[in-house]
Amino acid sequence: MNLVLNELKVYAKETNSKSLQGVRQHGRKLGLSSQFINIYSKRDSHPLSECSEYYLDDKDFIKKAINIDPNSIKFASSRLRQDKTIAKLIIKKDKKLAKKYIFKKTLKEIE
Repeated sequence: MNLVLNELKVYAKETNSKSLQGVRQHGRKLGLSSQFINIYSKRDSHPLSECSEYYLDDKDFIKKAINIDPNSIKFASSRLRQDKTIAKLIIKKDKKLAKKYIFKKTLKEIE
């Protein structure tokens, strides 16, 4: 679990850093493949896309993942998308994502 969260931290840091993305683009212009550049881009798959259902249905894990990267809500199980605690957390982090991924019934109950 900690390995996945650490990889998620690296992913979030690298995809949100304009300077690291500039380094990646410069390397690509020089003809280096992504294997040698080794910096995530937004085109790379999200670390949670390869997680087991066990992690994606674990409330504590998803809470930690959302705190690191709010886009992690995309991978949460439908049971957790109905959870009020998760809904409140994602509303604090990103209202647009909350409206898109949290069940409307749950959002109405919170507001």
